[in-house]
Amino acid sequence: MLIIGISGQTGAGKSTAAKILSSLGYGENLEVDSLGHDLLREPETIKALTKAFGEDILTDSQIDRKKLGAKAFVSKEATEKLNSIMHPNMVKMVENIITEEQKNGTQHIIINAALLYKMKLYKLCDKILYVKADPEIRVKRLMETRGWSEATARERLFSQDQEPSDKDVIIIENNGSVEELRGKLSSLKI
Repeated sequence: MLIIGISGQTGAGKSTAAKILSSLGYGENLEVDSLGHDLLREPETIKALTKAFGEDILTDSQIDRKKLGAKAFVSKEATEKLNSIMHPNMVKMVENIITEEQKNGTQHIIINAALLYKMKLYKLCDKILYVKADPEIRVKRLMETRGWSEATARERLFSQDQEPSDKDVIIIENNGSVEELRGKLSSLKI
C-alpha cells in the first residue's frame, strides 16, 4: 500500500489537493481533522477535555468546538494540553484505518493532516506532499472559504506544520486556481 501524506498551513489548499489526488485514483482522502471531530463525541474524550478545560466547554452535554477553541488556543500551554489529549487517539485511529485498509487490499491512501509532522504521522507515509501558498493568498482564501475575519485569518497563518526541509518532500506551490493545482498534481510521478 502506498501511503501519501499531505500537509501545509491553513489556507494553502491541502484539503483541495487531497481531494484532487483522491479523484486521480490515489485512494481515500483520510482527513485527520475530521477524525478529531468524531473523537470529540466519545465519552472518554469529553471527560478528559472537561477535566482539562472545564464544564463550560459543553453545550447539551457535548463538546462545543467554539467554546473549546476559545480556551484551547489562548496560549501555547493550553494548545499543548489539548493536543496531549487528542493527538494520541487520533494517531491510533489513523493507524487502525490503515491496518483495516491494508487487510481489504487497498492500494493507496492519503493522510491529510495539518499537523502531519507534529503528530508524527509522517512516519507512516511513503510519500509526502507539502502544499504552500503566499500568506496574502492564504488570508484571502480563509476569509472567503471559512468566513473568518482578516485578524483571525492572520492569527492562524503559521499555526500548523512549517515547510519541511526534507529533500524527499514534494513541495506544491498553490498560488493559482483549482484547475492549476489539478494540473500540477496530475503531472506528478508518485
